Amino acid sequence: MSVSGQLEGMSTGKRGMCGQAAAAAISAALALAWLGLSWWHPAVTYHFGPPLAAAAWPVALRARLHRPAGPKATATAVIGGLLVAVAALTGAVVAHLLQGPTFAGWGNVPAEEIILTACAAAWGWRVAARRRRAWFLPAEGGPQPRAVPPINGSD
Repeated sequence: MSVSGQLEGMSTGKRGMCGQAAAAAISAALALAWLGLSWWHPAVTYHFGPPLAAAAWPVALRARLHRPAGPKATATAVIGGLLVAVAALTGAVVAHLLQGPTFAGWGNVPAEEIILTACAAAWGWRVAARRRRAWFLPAEGGPQPRAVPPINGSD
């Protein structure tokens, strides 16, 4: 079996599972950091926490795989990110940590967070399944440019 065949098998097997686990850890870390900030300053609304937790899993998976994630892996990442974000949001609501202002000045913070989280999850789905790399992800390995031949035949 060629090296490229081995790498292709790794990316769908162990590497894919490691990618899911690493992405899940990133999502959970962001959710916990948001909960810590919300506990520290309950009168300030940090709107970025659940959306970042929801989008982090699929974006980190795509960055780790260096290729578009398959439909099952994408669905797993998006649903997992949503579950992490909703769990963090539920914990914050139960602990009464969301006492700050809303974006619009009316309504309630949990409703805004749910809308922002759903938008972030949809964006994460697009990034994970996207064929072309986004500007913020590392470059993919592809054909390398040819070396320029030396001038006058010298090395």
